[in-house]
Amino acid sequence: MVALRAVSPIGPAGANQPSIAESLGQQNSGVQPSANPHKAGAVFASVPLSFEPNQGQTHGRVKFLARGQGYTLFLTGTEAVLKLQASGVKSRESAGRASVVRMRLAGAKSSPSVTGADRMASVSNYLIGNNPSKWQSSVPHFARVRYEQVYPGVDLVYYGKQGQLEYDFEVEPRADPRVVQLQFDRAQKLSVGRRGDLVVRTNSGDLRFQAPDVYQQTAEGRRSVAGRFVLRAGNRVSFQIGDYDRSRTLVIDPVLSYSSYLGGSGNESGATVAVDAALNTYVSGATTSTDFPTTAGARQRTNAGVQNVFVSKFDSNNVLVFSTYLGGNGTDSSVGIAVDSSFDVFVAGNTTSTNFPTSTSTAFQAGPPPSGNHVFVSRLSPDGASLPYSTYLFGSGIDTASGVAADNAGNAFVTGTTTSASVTAGFPATAGAFQTTLLGTTQFFVSKVNTNASGAASMAYSTYFGGGNPLNGTATGGGIALDNSGNVYFTGATNFLNISGGAANFPILNAAHACLNDPSNSTTCPSLSFTDAFVAKIRPNTSGAQLLYSTYIGGTADDAGTGIAVDAGGNAYITGSTSSTDWPFTTGAAQTANAGGQDAIVAKLNNPASGAVSVTYSSYLGGSQNDVGNAIAVDSTQGARIVGTTLSPSFPAPLTVANFGPTGGGDAFVARIDTTGSGNGQYAALLGGTGPDHGTGVAVDSNGVTNVAGDTASGNFPVVTPFQAGPSGLSDAFVAKVGPTLNLTMTVAPSANPTGIGNPVTFTYTITNASTDTTGGIFFNDTLPAAGATFGSINASPGTCAAPASGQVLCSIGTLTAGGKATVSVVMTPTTPGTLSNSAQALVSGSSFSVANGTSVPVTDFAVAVTPSTQTVQAGNSASYQVQVSPVPTFGNSIALTSSGLPAGAGFTFSTTPVTIANNSPASSTLTITTTARPVTTSLWPGSRVWYAAFLPVSGLAFLGLGVGTRRKRLMTALLLCVGLGGVFFMVACGSSNKATPTVNQGTPAGTYTITVTGTSGSASHGATTVLVVQ
Repeated sequence: MVALRAVSPIGPAGANQPSIAESLGQQNSGVQPSANPHKAGAVFASVPLSFEPNQGQTHGRVKFLARGQGYTLFLTGTEAVLKLQASGVKSRESAGRASVVRMRLAGAKSSPSVTGADRMASVSNYLIGNNPSKWQSSVPHFARVRYEQVYPGVDLVYYGKQGQLEYDFEVEPRADPRVVQLQFDRAQKLSVGRRGDLVVRTNSGDLRFQAPDVYQQTAEGRRSVAGRFVLRAGNRVSFQIGDYDRSRTLVIDPVLSYSSYLGGSGNESGATVAVDAALNTYVSGATTSTDFPTTAGARQRTNAGVQNVFVSKFDSNNVLVFSTYLGGNGTDSSVGIAVDSSFDVFVAGNTTSTNFPTSTSTAFQAGPPPSGNHVFVSRLSPDGASLPYSTYLFGSGIDTASGVAADNAGNAFVTGTTTSASVTAGFPATAGAFQTTLLGTTQFFVSKVNTNASGAASMAYSTYFGGGNPLNGTATGGGIALDNSGNVYFTGATNFLNISGGAANFPILNAAHACLNDPSNSTTCPSLSFTDAFVAKIRPNTSGAQLLYSTYIGGTADDAGTGIAVDAGGNAYITGSTSSTDWPFTTGAAQTANAGGQDAIVAKLNNPASGAVSVTYSSYLGGSQNDVGNAIAVDSTQGARIVGTTLSPSFPAPLTVANFGPTGGGDAFVARIDTTGSGNGQYAALLGGTGPDHGTGVAVDSNGVTNVAGDTASGNFPVVTPFQAGPSGLSDAFVAKVGPTLNLTMTVAPSANPTGIGNPVTFTYTITNASTDTTGGIFFNDTLPAAGATFGSINASPGTCAAPASGQVLCSIGTLTAGGKATVSVVMTPTTPGTLSNSAQALVSGSSFSVANGTSVPVTDFAVAVTPSTQTVQAGNSASYQVQVSPVPTFGNSIALTSSGLPAGAGFTFSTTPVTIANNSPASSTLTITTTARPVTTSLWPGSRVWYAAFLPVSGLAFLGLGVGTRRKRLMTALLLCVGLGGVFFMVACGSSNKATPTVNQGTPAGTYTITVTGTSGSASHGATTVLVVQ
């Protein structure tokens, strides 16, 4: 399929016009670049856009309607009507003023079929007036509205996606996309901007459609197709499409795209940002405003001096959780913000206040400090109401913070520069630290503050870091970062030398570049004095080696490191700026030449187990004017997220750039650079209005969304579902979220189609990240059938799955790189014939994006019959039956046969088991039941009666002989008679014990028996009965 997408932030062109949200608000946030292969979307909130069918709640011509902040969209049978509400932050004359823009399809079908699709769980109720008959309740919501065949072979689909209202023109194979023409009624002017954007001028501001993106979905993935807007007479616009495969569907997909001001009536500046595991956003900066928005219960609700720090927390839905001032009677500013796993907030910065709020009982230095600028480090509670720890860091000179980081053990790590020579208090150096003396006029410092300790014990570690050649050499502080082992990485700019034999050398160890201003690593250090960026890695609190590596990086002009980040593998990433034309770029760099003036830079250093560190990626990033990278973060796939400021109209020269807002006058930029060298998922975007705008803070969350902070003096800075829709002073802070382009596809394939009852079916879902961006926070949600099936198991690769709950089962897929795939296998077993269905959604946390798919498979059955109905046999004989297994209506699984109900002494066999039904014809098997003949009863002594009879006359003669002969003879005769009788009695007893002893086998008893034949396939069983008569 080919998609043509025009992303459309709606925004003002000047200070007297309303902001984007004021012109056409949006329920889902999204400041989007043009949808090209490197586009990104910017979001701040995620409320799914829905379409209501008109059931009497609006004008009868309306088919569907959708509402957003500051606008209403009406879809009639022939046009889309946008009612744009002007901002309340305007003149009294313009209050309540609204504009209406009508977009219709010129020459289209007059009455296309208009239907809602993908019904959502939400509903609307209109209980207006006191007449219940005119109330509308349970009005359904749909995710999409489809206009069928608006032109021959062309469908139009409206939907919400990733914070935008979008619509697709789906052009069928061999249909002509040139017939599509947009007619804008009530538009004051149409124009195409320098980046291909279509700008529709209204009296409430400019409606902006970013340049169309055209792509075709092929078997290999998404393929881009050339496309652009073409202005026609009569306020008409068409699309010019390049060559594409006309045997595939073409989709023309323009997107209406709609960040937030944050400030009071004074000036806000230097905003930085952090995010936590729950996707809460934390912003800190400096404010001179006396009316900066604060919340009830906040630690400090008033500005106590000339300029104070502000700290604000927003939840994942852009709701302000807390906002507070933090400062004293002087000038205070923050240089960074961090949050730990307990949601405690760490802020560091600079102060001239003599009464900066410190935690008196726990602070390392509660103050007051000597006059001049000094450092503060503070820890706020998760609700912003208290300061569990807050301290000054000061010596005898001037101390300036430039960066802060925090771990999950309550430690804050701060870097910056100092002219202080006193170390008696533990700052700038503690005993045993890497460097405990001041070598030059100004030195770097790195401090570890344990905010769970008190007093001197809370300064866990602090060291100078610097040189003394030249004595007044440059030391400009940059950022600081931590790895998982507690090692500290920091960057900055310096022209301190490292010369062999030098007594005050800048610390260089295991360096990628050991000499200042030496990009080629020559054997002899050049005698130049321009500043270089440097990167150093320190292991604090150790009795062994503390400095693990320190290296210059730069060319033969001025270079600086401003921001630093570290990934899970210990690779370090820096951004900053260079004026060098020989900055040491690497193969695969996004930009290999200085495009003019000062360019931003990005570099990646590896994490060697031992020996020298290497620069594995390095690139310029800039245009024809001055550009600087101010902050950097890194995502899970080694993508560097960079924010900064550019004055270049062609920033950055080699990359396709999207515009967030009208831009001009110096803009913030946000970029993602793939440091693996493949170029996958790279993008750059400008974020700003027509005044000066600066990007100064960046953080990337677990969903891969880039959180950006900075300041703006533009009255028309682009906003999206904002907390604050317009500026309150000459310069306000801003916060925005730039998300990846969400383009997941999902297919499903069953393991069997059709399947037999009782046999498990595996539904295999394949989720593909069809975007050019890495996407995180992906979830899979499967809907289980309410009846007719049992759940077996679910497995995801990659990912983990929970147990089923309320008919749903959820899997966390995590992150997929561009083109990456995940598979989820759902095993179900049908328990009734008919249809087995399964459906699922792939979702992206923190956005309204979802893609659904599902399938159904027919579930067939079988029946068992036995003939004849009865058989009669003599015990010892066999009986045969014919068993027939029939498909209902088809059956492709094997069926095992068994028999039950047999009498004792009987057995059975089947001629075939299991059976398989072939060609939908019944399968047969012969059941043979065998019986056992019953035995005759016998004795072990069959002739015993003869012996008894023979004995009787003998015993009688013995009695007669007792009376004959002498006394001696008679005694002997009696004795012999007794012996004989005893033997006879013994024989009789033995004969009695063996009489009629049964054999072991009793045979099959006579009787009538009901025999059950059962066929089993999987967990399903069916049976039939017959009768066996045994005689």
